[in-house]
Amino acid sequence: METKKYTQFGTITVVILSVVLIISVVTALNIGLSDSISTIIFWSIALILFISLLFFYKIDIEIDRVHITFKMGIGIIGKSYDISKIESCKPVKNSVLYGWGIHKIPNGWLYNVSGLNAVELTFKTTGKKIRIGTNKPSEITDIVTGLINLTHVNTESKDTSQNYSTSKSRNIYMAVTATIIIVVLFNLYQYQPEKIYLKENQLEISGEYGFPIYYRQITVIDTFSQMPVIEMRTNGFALGKVCKGNFRLKNTGSAILFVNYNVTPFVHIALKYGKVIYFNLKNRQTTIDMFDKIKSLTKQTH
Repeated sequence: METKKYTQFGTITVVILSVVLIISVVTALNIGLSDSISTIIFWSIALILFISLLFFYKIDIEIDRVHITFKMGIGIIGKSYDISKIESCKPVKNSVLYGWGIHKIPNGWLYNVSGLNAVELTFKTTGKKIRIGTNKPSEITDIVTGLINLTHVNTESKDTSQNYSTSKSRNIYMAVTATIIIVVLFNLYQYQPEKIYLKENQLEISGEYGFPIYYRQITVIDTFSQMPVIEMRTNGFALGKVCKGNFRLKNTGSAILFVNYNVTPFVHIALKYGKVIYFNLKNRQTTIDMFDKIKSLTKQTH
């Protein structure tokens, strides 16, 4: 028998997830530098929705002489059933309450990406039921029922579907969870204020975008109560009120920022070779104290 393949595009799932994904991204971008926690939440939601789109944008069903197999989305989620283990196959119409995706239903599970039509498989030994969404339920039922009636062979085939399903589903959930945790932790780490270490001949700014600055290279050091307007981030991190890395500032040009806009003042440092740095620390007094120390050490080297 030639392998039969049926594909259903998850129109409803794609539309719903795409709309909410766009709203989440636009909201996160609009929040921008104003609220870090909300920005993290909306970007995390957008990531979850994007992954969900990859997993549920379609469903493929394949039937050969001994198996019926389905895969969802990019194929990470899927199951394969030995036809000799199936008691019956019939077309069904799902309740609207069942929704789409992967759901527990009475005495079994539903796998669906669009519409209400599905085929229902009932297994011989357990009586468990599996529903797989499709837009060709009658055609699939006819083929599977015919194979069930003919199949008294291949009874030695092992039904590996449950182990296959459980392990793959667990790995998917773990991967998604781990991805979200990593993204959130990375953003929280980047959100922390940088540390500045003062040494005999130089200061060192910590973190991914940090670097050493020799006091003798400093031509200007002063403070501002207001930062220049950011025109563009060229290579840096921006979340809520925190900006780190390389940015382009209005009327200033390129600058390296280590600032939290909730804290004033902003320390401005200009170096001999044209590099401009702005920084502040966790609070006003700590920032002022650091400014005074750097200014004093700079005077000693000139």
